[in-house]
Amino acid sequence: MVAIAILVVIAVAAGSLWLVKRRRRKAEAPGQPAAARFGAVEIQARQGACEAANRLRGRRYLAKEAPALPLPDCTSPQCSCAFVKLSDRRTDDRRIEHSGLGASLFLANNRRNRIGRRDSD
Repeated sequence: MVAIAILVVIAVAAGSLWLVKRRRRKAEAPGQPAAARFGAVEIQARQGACEAANRLRGRRYLAKEAPALPLPDCTSPQCSCAFVKLSDRRTDDRRIEHSGLGASLFLANNRRNRIGRRDSD
């Protein structure tokens, strides 16, 4: 009887350890939090900025792929450009709003307005 109780305690402890490790692995799976992975920057070309900075105005880059400042073809004697941090590189809220067959099927009229089969419907 004591041996069975010990085996149950060991099994519960092993199961708990497995769940904790699984949750930790799942939380750390992508490697970085979403803000760090998809964080973006935009070059803020200030007054008197060079033509190179003005050409890139409004263009978003992933933070790790952004060009270094001052830009290689900067003609300003003292670069005053800076990066503006953004939470995401995308500018639209949802991709489903784009045209295409998938979007049209998803955005189709809701057909669930029929009377149900149950008495309570």
